[in-house]
Amino acid sequence: MATSFSFPANFEAYGRVAAELRRMLEERGIKPRPRHHAELVFEEIVSNIIRHGTPADSACVVEVTVDLNARAIVLDFKDDAKPFDPCSHTVAALPESLEEANPGGLGLRLVRKASERIAYERTPQNRNHLTVTIAQ
Repeated sequence: MATSFSFPANFEAYGRVAAELRRMLEERGIKPRPRHHAELVFEEIVSNIIRHGTPADSACVVEVTVDLNARAIVLDFKDDAKPFDPCSHTVAALPESLEEANPGGLGLRLVRKASERIAYERTPQNRNHLTVTIAQ
């Protein structure tokens, strides 16, 4: 059974939808670890769309469909933001110490670690389409 969310690419809307996502996953009895992974992936992907993909004067819309089955949670993201393929993007190396650490830059590493499969395409309608599968 799939649930879809469509919202403007801003942090106020993100907060509302993140709360709805959490409630839906809890109501459907998703175990804590895969639920946490789904919430983490949602947070990282949507916050990156808002921070890096959406110009300030843009009316970018984010669409997320969550499909739950016996073995996986599938998060399907579509947006009108700038093209960005997280599958081909090289993630930053982990810092050797806290002194070398810079804020940010680890989101894609977290998404890759939390997921079983990631697929990206730029659609003929010039939209980003990212599918992230999380094992249950």
